[in-house]
Amino acid sequence: MCQTIGDFLWIINNIASLYRMKSFLVFISFVFSLSFSFGQEVTEFMLYGKVYDTEYKEPIPYVKVAFNGQNTYTYTNTEGEFSLKVKYIKEGWVEFSHVGFKGKKEVLTDKMVKRKVVSDTLFWSYTRLEGISLGPVIVSAFKVDTVFGSQLYSVEDYAFFPKDRMLLLAYEKTLDKQAKLLLTDSEQALVDTYTIPGRALHLYRDYAANNYILCEDKIYRINIRGEQIHLLSISDEDFYGFHHRVIDTIGDKYYYSNYNELYPAVKFYVTERNDTTHTELYEVKDDFMMELYRAQYKYVSGRDKLWAYRKEQATGIDKEIWIGANSFTHDILYNPVYAPLFIINDTVLVFDQYKNKILLFDEYNDSAGVCFMNYHQAPKGEKWEQPIIKDKLEELIYAIYNGGGYTYVRQLNFRTALTGKTTKLKFRFIENIKIEEGYVYYIYRPFESSQKRFLYKEKLAKG
Repeated sequence: MCQTIGDFLWIINNIASLYRMKSFLVFISFVFSLSFSFGQEVTEFMLYGKVYDTEYKEPIPYVKVAFNGQNTYTYTNTEGEFSLKVKYIKEGWVEFSHVGFKGKKEVLTDKMVKRKVVSDTLFWSYTRLEGISLGPVIVSAFKVDTVFGSQLYSVEDYAFFPKDRMLLLAYEKTLDKQAKLLLTDSEQALVDTYTIPGRALHLYRDYAANNYILCEDKIYRINIRGEQIHLLSISDEDFYGFHHRVIDTIGDKYYYSNYNELYPAVKFYVTERNDTTHTELYEVKDDFMMELYRAQYKYVSGRDKLWAYRKEQATGIDKEIWIGANSFTHDILYNPVYAPLFIINDTVLVFDQYKNKILLFDEYNDSAGVCFMNYHQAPKGEKWEQPIIKDKLEELIYAIYNGGGYTYVRQLNFRTALTGKTTKLKFRFIENIKIEEGYVYYIYRPFESSQKRFLYKEKLAKG
């Protein structure tokens, strides 16, 4: 019988060595059987396994597992598991490969197979693959086009319209006094202007490409009729309760969140257009910030604790949350949770940077995989900046970085979380970046210059 004390200790030693791994590995539990003998000849068996990333303590999906480089291969599922029926070849090998890691081959020797194959089943131990650290391919010196520049107006914000029209929030001296909406054509000519009633703040574009101007006391929806600008007053309840809350749609499904900048967690939900029920899709939580947030309750006065207790009794919301929202959110240490959700080709992507994951869901709200991201861990000398930006027309996602005042725009592969080619933008200290149809738009004014704030665009590198 092959299951001797020596074999058992050999297995235990292999299992123990797993806890010393520091990178990507494949781990498979062993199944014991007393029916195998050394005299038995192995010709065909099932190869089972599970792939783990020890850095993040998570299974790895979409790893290709091939035998002898032939057409016998499979991929790990969303739980990192695989099974593969193989015909044994002397000194054959198993190859593990993934786009985010260096490939590696493991040789199957006669001795290894005879020791491990039990009842025509081989439970592979592990292999180690090193992660790929790709330096960005930087493309620069693209032509810079001026989308709008005037010595009369400075551009504060902008939105895209069909027929090569641009809608600009602009001002002559300050944004506080008589800010204007400008409708321009592709030749920078003014098609129409509209003086904004009240103190303007910024523009907002909702999931359905409707544009709004947010003022200090009012919110207006912007309509363009007959190439003229019209404003329609919108209630705060309608805007923040629906237009601002809905992120995107798939068919009749609305995807939205309960985001509040005063709370370090956010939940994403999905609901049908004609249904009042909703389904929770995923929660993103900054655990470290939440711990600090709740800890504030210990240090406030008895009067504040009593106030928080009464709030809890009236609303059902934990008293620690009331204290955290009322006090810690004003602290320099506090950062609101950041967790973008995008929809690409009917696949929902939720970015959870606190767990280093991108979660994928299909249109039926079922898991469609997970990949581990490191784009937020910028190279030395650079800093990743929020937000992650989606080019809605080209269905591409970009990450933004800053180094030495320069801005770097990198295309992000959401299946692998690897960054592709990088475009280094020409000017330093640019503002208000947006991406549309393969171009990056931004606002810029040269330092200590009399020039107004102009709107520019540059072509982005792809791949």
